[in-house]
Amino acid sequence: MTIRQFLPLAVLSCASGLATAVSAQQKVPFANGVPVAPTGLANQPLGKGPFLYRTAEQQDIRVSVLLRGIEYPYALAWLPTGEMLFTQRRGQLRIVRQGVLDPKPIEGGPAAAFSGQSGAIGAVHGYMNIALHPQFTENHLVYLSYTKPLGEKRTAGAVARGRLDGSRLIDVKDVFVSEEVHGALAMTVAPDGMLWLATAGNSEAQNPNSLAGKVLRLKDDGSVPADNPFVGKAGARPEVYTLGHRSVLGFTQHPATHEMWIT
Repeated sequence: MTIRQFLPLAVLSCASGLATAVSAQQKVPFANGVPVAPTGLANQPLGKGPFLYRTAEQQDIRVSVLLRGIEYPYALAWLPTGEMLFTQRRGQLRIVRQGVLDPKPIEGGPAAAFSGQSGAIGAVHGYMNIALHPQFTENHLVYLSYTKPLGEKRTAGAVARGRLDGSRLIDVKDVFVSEEVHGALAMTVAPDGMLWLATAGNSEAQNPNSLAGKVLRLKDDGSVPADNPFVGKAGARPEVYTLGHRSVLGFTQHPATHEMWIT
């Protein structure tokens, strides 16, 4: 067989294989215009542990189970005393002391709205991120990002600040509320006391006059720092620090370089 005779057969073979692969593709269900992902690890039993994960950097990670039976924990923060605070999407703030979960949630937090199944399209989270003021040892201030009920409406763009007093939050007040924010609101408080927020956004992410799809930089009381890049500029919100983001879920500051990192 010559090369000229072989090529059409090779092309025919590839085309036949492609047709078989295409015909084997499954139809993907859609909801609200978005493909519905498989359930994956949902409802799978968790082993006893501990679990050892080997990494490419040759730094093995050992994971132990601290608590079980927790309903949708969202974020956590360690107190200087070694106690652990964590949020639940239902709109609860919990505390763990010496490895034991207090059966009663921390009282006094803001009322929150939640709905849907966590991880599903359109799910609404009550409490989301939690952060401590850098001078927590002196002022006991805790920040919570949450979904705030607004009559018959709601907004995921709310941050409340309260003072932790034993098993209760006192002096709770909102330091940030925006009806432009949808989805999730990521948050951290830097060592210099600046409150950083990251908002979700699609069509308005590139619009500097909208708070959606942005990284925002505020003072610890929610006011705007005078050195923010858009302060005094027409057609732009002074809270904005960077724009063009979509769905930010994590926010932290690098401890050595002090760079702000988002995921």
